Amino acid sequence: MKILKLIIKFVIAVLMVPIAIGVTKSFYANMILIKEVAKVLNFFLWGIVSYAILHLLFYRPTFLYVLGHEAVHAGVAWLFGGKIKSIKVSGEGGSVATDKSNVIIELSPYFIPLFTIAISVAYFVIASSYAINGSVFMFLIGFTLAFHIISTVEIMKVRQPDIVKSGAFFSIILVYTLNIVVISVLFGLLFSSFSMKKFFLDTWSVSSKIYGIVTRQLFL
Repeated sequence: MKILKLIIKFVIAVLMVPIAIGVTKSFYANMILIKEVAKVLNFFLWGIVSYAILHLLFYRPTFLYVLGHEAVHAGVAWLFGGKIKSIKVSGEGGSVATDKSNVIIELSPYFIPLFTIAISVAYFVIASSYAINGSVFMFLIGFTLAFHIISTVEIMKVRQPDIVKSGAFFSIILVYTLNIVVISVLFGLLFSSFSMKKFFLDTWSVSSKIYGIVTRQLFL
């Protein structure tokens, strides 16, 4: 039964490849149209570069990543109706004991940029009452997104139980696709010039074309 589930997930992952390509092209096409980012693009990019330098050359905030990782596990399990029995976090790793588990709960920390979401919420709460520097905000968005992406890539190189359980190929495709979808939804909420509707329509357009090409090559 376990082998059968892995085979099914592998097939699903193969079928998801056109969607992964679709979200990638759609995200890029819509991101370059964001007027708000164009004004402070350098700060966004400096945020990304700053974290990359910090991580690669000076300090890796492993404990902070593990804390966020397990917090997302617990939060998503709770949203699915699960009861959280215990949470363990350390610089060596962490775990969450819950009575509920599924592929979304298991992989959610890999595609939910918790700290970017937290920074965004904090920005809007503060900006509703006080003037705040948008450049600093964009720097922090870039910094926390880089933290999420680099740390996720790094931890996925290790044989994580969450990844192994669902199969590496399936996990990578699903995590990659959902990362872009979640970031796109976040950008849609942050920036009025990023249209979530257009993003999903563009994704459908690109993906359906690829499915059509592959189908014609295989069966016609």
